Amino acid sequence: MLEFGGDQFDSHLDDGPVQVNGQESRGDPLPSLIWEQRVRSAIETLLPDGEPTVRTIAEALHLSTRSLQCHLADEGCCYDLLLNQCRQNLALLHMNDPQSSLSEIAYLLGFTDTTSLSRAFKRWTGLTPRQYRNGLVR
Repeated sequence: MLEFGGDQFDSHLDDGPVQVNGQESRGDPLPSLIWEQRVRSAIETLLPDGEPTVRTIAEALHLSTRSLQCHLADEGCCYDLLLNQCRQNLALLHMNDPQSSLSEIAYLLGFTDTTSLSRAFKRWTGLTPRQYRNGLVR
């Protein structure tokens, strides 16, 4: 059985910042960028149901919209950037599969139609989806 003297109960714990993996933590036990990773995962899960809003993602993560935005800002990121990056990465992944049609890709990425996908793809790569796929064949 452990015994503590009364003087030990009067001592205070250090409330200073904690070092985790060489980085200063403000009491959040989760590593840096965890919110960005969680948001990316939620976006990828919800994209086939249409473009998820920041509010939809916040609700999926059991946060208020403002709290989610603050967490992302603390990590130097924002929701719109993550949504765009997720769509771009998934578009490139699916465009490399010749079995995936443009309408399937548009659906999987939450676009309302192939025209919207084509415009976004051209903005991301400088090429239309057809030009991109023709370049893969050569």
